Amino acid sequence: MPIKDLKKSLSFALGNFLSRTSEKKYCGAEVIGGEVMILPTNYLKQAVEAIRLIVGDKVKRVSVSCQSNLIGSKDKIKSLEGMIDDCRIGTSIDSFTDKRTIKGDADKYRKLAARGANYLKEISGDTGSAVIVCDKDNIDKIIDEYRIAQKAKREITIRPVFAGKHTIDYLDPNLLGKHWKELIDTWFMEGDTVVEPLHRMTKSMLGMRTEEVGCPYWRSCTANSLNIEPNGDIYTCQEMADVGAGKLGNAIRGEWDDEMYLTLSKRQTNIDQACQQCQWYKYCQGGCMMESFTETGSFYSRPNNCTAWKIIFKTLNDNIQKHGQKTSVNWIKKIEALEYSRINHSVDNPVNHSIAVITQ
Repeated sequence: MPIKDLKKSLSFALGNFLSRTSEKKYCGAEVIGGEVMILPTNYLKQAVEAIRLIVGDKVKRVSVSCQSNLIGSKDKIKSLEGMIDDCRIGTSIDSFTDKRTIKGDADKYRKLAARGANYLKEISGDTGSAVIVCDKDNIDKIIDEYRIAQKAKREITIRPVFAGKHTIDYLDPNLLGKHWKELIDTWFMEGDTVVEPLHRMTKSMLGMRTEEVGCPYWRSCTANSLNIEPNGDIYTCQEMADVGAGKLGNAIRGEWDDEMYLTLSKRQTNIDQACQQCQWYKYCQGGCMMESFTETGSFYSRPNNCTAWKIIFKTLNDNIQKHGQKTSVNWIKKIEALEYSRINHSVDNPVNHSIAVITQ
């Protein structure tokens, strides 16, 4: 996206979005792709500056992060680190399968990705964060991935694979629930690494404020998240963009679809009756809207991963009951203190978040 179009898109999309939501004080903006390491350094610098200037004019604080495999020259990694707030550079990792390769070689990919991550830590002192996508080939390795992250003192986000427009092996919700249950039982009270979305789910069940930026699969996403595609198309999130569902307009052409925004917003109240009667609905909030749409054609239906969420929330509740409310709260606070210390952040995080995701 040319910089002039990026500036126009940010102003138009956020202007329309913020006028239809409650007041936002903070925006976490994430630059994703594609691979940001292949973008010209000067272009990326201009893009980040545009985000800070335009988004910062609409909210009190904006923090820019990015997703990268960190495979590239040291100069490129250093320039990227210098642009991103508090070195908020995340990477997707896969320590056991051959889904990510260089010329068909998974070990070579892992070696180069690790070299980039090690250099980032060397120049910034930060290990960064990582995303682990769970599919049928690696779900049984999720505890091993967690232990690797725990040893490296690295925050991780785990998420079930979504099909989107691609042919991806389906992950059975019962299998997802089974292995995430084992992870929760391993992580709870013993871990000192943030594991999302389990961290935020636990905080919600403990009655703690959940200000973190990111996707917790909650029904309020339309009021808190925005995605801008390279051609200017606007969606709620990158997954919705991938399946082409719920397009909100085009920022370059100055188009905004109020009717679609209202349709998506109704999911906060118009949701499957079985969800509303479930004992975990307060915390689950109906799961992912994109999953509901791709599985049933409706934004308001119950997604298949409902089976997994029931297992997950019961397991979290069992652990809270086992260790006690106060002990569990103190453990979460300890994890967060360590994480804030790692990224040199203030513990006084602002509330009311929105997310502007700019995709390459």
